[in-house]
Amino acid sequence: MQVLHEIETLKRVMHRLAERHGSLTHKCVVRVSQLLDQKLNEYEQIRRCSPERMKTM
Repeated sequence: MQVLHEIETLKRVMHRLAERHGSLTHKCVVRVSQLLDQKLNEYEQIRRCSPERMKTM
């Protein structure tokens, strides 16, 4: 499940940024949110188009 792994990676990046800066700036939150949305959309497209392919993820 490559896409789910990438989503988890983005979540860890967000937590590291929060720890480093004390809080996330609006710009950081927006960017990470966009990246997560993109990965979730990729995951949904794959899931809808190819149930067989999902078994290999």
